[in-house]
Amino acid sequence: MTTKPLPHLTPTGTCWCGCATKVGAGSFFAPGHDKVAEAALLAAEYGSSVAHLLHGHGYGPGHSVSARAVAKGVWRKCPSCAYVGALAGIANRTRKAHPATPVADPT
Repeated sequence: MTTKPLPHLTPTGTCWCGCATKVGAGSFFAPGHDKVAEAALLAAEYGSSVAHLLHGHGYGPGHSVSARAVAKGVWRKCPSCAYVGALAGIANRTRKAHPATPVADPT
């Protein structure tokens, strides 16, 4: 678990996955290459194991990374259930899993 502030990163015009693709201003990655880099990092540093990634950062049974994200205010808890996630995910879940109860037609 890190509490140190993250450094300010500046896009360089080249994809950060290492493919050397030129990218637009303000972008770190070519489309989809953020996931390529994420998967490569997970493979190279943690044997493609999310469990090892979590353990390496102090998370696991009894110490929830999701609860930490909520406590830091970067994720939220759904007001209607136990789901946690980013604000956009909560809104999407609310639309799909908790639709408004239809109002009966008074006629």
